Amino acid sequence: MVKWMLRQAAVNVGELAVQWNIHPVLAHVLAVRGFREPQEVFSFLYAADMELPSAAIFADMLKAVDLVSEAIIKKQRIAIFGDYDADGVSSTVILYKTLAALNADVLYYIPQRDNEGYGLNNEAILSLKQQQVEMIIACDNGVSAFEQVEYANSLELTVIILDHHDLPLDATGEQVLVAAAAVVDAKRQDCAYPFKLFCAAGLCYRFSAALFERFNMDWHNLGQELLAFAALATICDLVELLGENRCLAQRGLPAITESTNPGLQALIAALGLSGQKITAYHVGFRLGPCVNASGRLKDAALAVELFLCKDKTQAAEMAHYLTELNETRKTLTEQGAALALEAIESQGFHKDKIIVAHCHNIHESVAGIIAGKLKEHYYKPVIIITGDKEILRGSGRSIEPYHMYQGLCSCGELFINFGGHPMAAGFSIPQTNVGLLREHLNRACTLSQEDMQPIRRIDKILPLSEATLVLARELQAFEPFGKGNHIVYFADRGVKLLKIAILGATGHVLRLSLQSQHMKGSVEAICFEGKEKLQELLKAAFGDNCWPKLVKGNQDGVLLDILYTLNVNTYQGRESAQPQLIDFRLAQGE
Repeated sequence: MVKWMLRQAAVNVGELAVQWNIHPVLAHVLAVRGFREPQEVFSFLYAADMELPSAAIFADMLKAVDLVSEAIIKKQRIAIFGDYDADGVSSTVILYKTLAALNADVLYYIPQRDNEGYGLNNEAILSLKQQQVEMIIACDNGVSAFEQVEYANSLELTVIILDHHDLPLDATGEQVLVAAAAVVDAKRQDCAYPFKLFCAAGLCYRFSAALFERFNMDWHNLGQELLAFAALATICDLVELLGENRCLAQRGLPAITESTNPGLQALIAALGLSGQKITAYHVGFRLGPCVNASGRLKDAALAVELFLCKDKTQAAEMAHYLTELNETRKTLTEQGAALALEAIESQGFHKDKIIVAHCHNIHESVAGIIAGKLKEHYYKPVIIITGDKEILRGSGRSIEPYHMYQGLCSCGELFINFGGHPMAAGFSIPQTNVGLLREHLNRACTLSQEDMQPIRRIDKILPLSEATLVLARELQAFEPFGKGNHIVYFADRGVKLLKIAILGATGHVLRLSLQSQHMKGSVEAICFEGKEKLQELLKAAFGDNCWPKLVKGNQDGVLLDILYTLNVNTYQGRESAQPQLIDFRLAQGE
C-alpha cells in the first residue's frame, strides 16, 4: 500500500513568494523541496538561461580535445565506440556529426546486444584495428573496460573515454582508472567540474563544443541540432533533471520540436506528433522507446543511421520500421513480465528483499524493462537474468534506498563483467553463480520494511477550489519533470464524490465530479488509472448499488481524500485547469 507523506518546511512561504516574485503555491513547493536562496530558485525555474562552467574544468577534457584535434589534423582514422541504448545512440550521433563537420576520417561501431553485450570487446577492437583505425573514442562505456583498454593499447590504439558511469573501486574504496589516454567522467574523484550527474550524451555535447572551439569553428547551427539529441538522452537515461541536466532539457525540448534533422523529424511524424510541442513525456515514452527498440531487437545502428540520414523519404521508411520494432518490444515485454511474475511467485522469491529471478524464456533485450515493472509491483530491487547457456545476462532496477551498483560491487567476483548506477545495473554471469548472487545480495541487504514501502510525497494540501487555471499555468515552470524533479502532487481532504462518468474506448478512464469542502460548485477531475480500485473501495464501504448510483449522480455521502496533479487542458483552442487523480482513499479526517 502506498504511503502518503506531506512535505514540510519551517519557513514563511508568504515572505519567500514576495522575495522570489512568484506565486505563493510555487514558493511553497520550492520551499518544501529544499530551495532557500534566490539564486537557487532562479537557476531552477530558468535553467535554460544558466551560464555553464568551462568544459576545461573536467578532468582530462583538454587532454581529450588535444588528442582528438591532433588525430583530425593528421587524418588518423577515428572510431566512435557507442552503446545500444538511447544515450549510447545519441552520444554516437553527437560525436559522429561533430567529427564529420571537422572533416575527420571517422566511423562508428555499436556492439550487438545479443552477440557482444555491453561495452568494448577485444574482437571488435581487433576488427577496428584491421580497418586502419588509430583512435577509439568510447562513449557511454569504457570506465570499467580494464582488459579491453589494455588490449587496445597493445595494438597501439589511442583510447579516449567519455563516460558517465560510476568508476570501479579498489579494496580501499578508491577509484581505479583504466589505462586510457584520457578518461572524461564527471564522477572521477579528481574531477573539479561542479556538476556530476550527466548522461553520456550530455558529456559528449560539452566535449564536441570544446572541440569546435579548439578549431575556432562556429558551433551554433550544429550545436542547436545536436542539443536535441543531448536532451533526448538526458530524459531517456533517467539522470536527475536538476542543474545542468535541467538546463539541457529545457533548452533541448524546443530544439527537438523545431529540429531540422530529417531522421528526428521523420520519427516525430511516424508517431503522429508533427506540429505538437514535444514534451518530456513524448521523449521518455514515445521517441525514446523507439530508439531503444532498435538496439533491443535488431541493431542500434538503425537508429544512428536514421539520425544521420539526409534523405527524407528514406528517413520516413526507417522511422516507420523503428515504430514497428517498438510495438514488437511492447508485446515481448508484456509476455515476459507475466512469465517473470509467475516464476518469482512460484519459487517464493517475492519474499526476498532483493529479488533475483532467472527466466530462461524471456528475451534478453527486455529484461531491464521487465525488472523495472516488477520493481514497481513489489517495490523491491529486482534483477532479471535471461538465457540458457553457460553465460547468462542480467539487468536490475532498484528503489531509492538501495544502491544497486554498490550491491554488485560487493560480490564482483561472481560476474564476468558488470556496470551500472544506483538505480540500475547490468552484468554477465556464469549460470553456476546465480544462486550465489541471490544469496549474497540478500544476506548483505540492510533494507527495512519501511524502505520497501512506496511513498507518494505530497507537496501541499490544496483544496480543489484553489486549483485554478492561473496556478496550472504557473506550475508549468517546474517542467520538465523527471528523476530528481518529480511531478508536483497536491492533496485535498474530505472531497465529496458527486458523479462518475466512464470514458475512453476501453472504459478505463474516469471523469469524476468532485466538490471540495466549503465549495459551492464542483470540479471535474480525470483519472486514467484506478477504476477497479475505486469500484472495490466503494463496494466494500457502501455496497453494490453505490457505483451505478454514482454513474447516475444519485449517490450521496461518499467522501474521499485525493492526491492529484494540476495540468492545463486545451480543447478546441480553449484552456482550462485539469486536476488529474493519482491516488485516492476513503476520507480519514484531519
